[in-house]
Amino acid sequence: MGPQLPRTILKILLDGVPIVAHPLALNKERKFDERRQLALTAYYISAGAGGIAIGVHTTQFKVHDPKLGLYNKLLELTSTFIDECEKKVGKTIIRIAGVLGDLNQALQEAKTAYKYGYHAALVSVHHLKGYDHDKIVEYIKAISNEIPIFGFYLQPAVGGIKLSYKFWLKLFREVDNIVAVKVAPFNRYYTLDVVRALVDSERENEIALYTGNDDSIIFDLISSYRIRRRNGDEVEVRIVGGLLGHWAFWTRKSMEIYYYLKSIRNSSTIPREVLVLANQVTDVNSAVFDAFNDFRGCIPGIHEMLKRSGLLETNLTLDPEETLSPGQLEEIDRVYNSYPHLRDDKFVSQHLDEWLNGKCVQTEMKIPSIDELFKPS
Repeated sequence: MGPQLPRTILKILLDGVPIVAHPLALNKERKFDERRQLALTAYYISAGAGGIAIGVHTTQFKVHDPKLGLYNKLLELTSTFIDECEKKVGKTIIRIAGVLGDLNQALQEAKTAYKYGYHAALVSVHHLKGYDHDKIVEYIKAISNEIPIFGFYLQPAVGGIKLSYKFWLKLFREVDNIVAVKVAPFNRYYTLDVVRALVDSERENEIALYTGNDDSIIFDLISSYRIRRRNGDEVEVRIVGGLLGHWAFWTRKSMEIYYYLKSIRNSSTIPREVLVLANQVTDVNSAVFDAFNDFRGCIPGIHEMLKRSGLLETNLTLDPEETLSPGQLEEIDRVYNSYPHLRDDKFVSQHLDEWLNGKCVQTEMKIPSIDELFKPS
């Protein structure tokens, strides 16, 4: 049993918060841009994000390469800046650190994350292809001795591996120090495997479910699952929050949508317009994440959106081969012009200079009506 999450933080996670998967800011020379990196963090927190995840897929897994020397720097820089922002906005920001690599590297990263004040580690196991479930569970259990675990089901299209119901049941039963799971297989059947396993483990009150299914964000957040345990008891669970790369751009509008959905999640009726909005968000994601080309342009697509907002200087990534796919820019143009109500141009223009000068901004998060969500900002 490793270090435990404080009850106040666990309560926040179980209630549900929107956690932004944080990109990596580079300049035109493909070098780390610290000023714009902090501006992004300020943007997300000012926009209403309840958490930041760094060193995850959206940050680029390449930041974990020890030769680059970026991982420790990113974690320390981000955590120190979040300390400052928390004082400004007056709320706790959940901090998640991505952890991966062979066991020695993963353990060292987990220790680093815990040292810098991260609440949990989002553990990627995509590099463990060929391992049986027992070995993967043992890998995660070892990391859990250093920091609480935020489980991660990464979709196979971007390198993830299929993880069965039996795997998740074993993980939930054998790893005590797991506090949440990012369910991101982009597959309804696989998502149900995780939900069923959580219920059958009888830990649904201890472990929070978060969506990473960028293709069905709103559907996940308004869904309820009624699962009958093997003993006959029926249990209802929800996906309470998200940890999403999709929320890394147009963040203010995404936060307004999240908090609106949270405000109606116990309602007996869901407005028809919510389903319209759900399909619009998925359409945007398809273009930005490059779904047509098996998500090859996902990271450059996110960077392109942030470049258009003035938050990033370029859409470059650490890998020169990782660029926008042919036709992706035209698709981004299409959704950019089709859904002005999903953009947050006015919010960004009002505060961009402050963020670029390293300042978080306290802004009022008013829960909008469904009609207001369709009005351009």
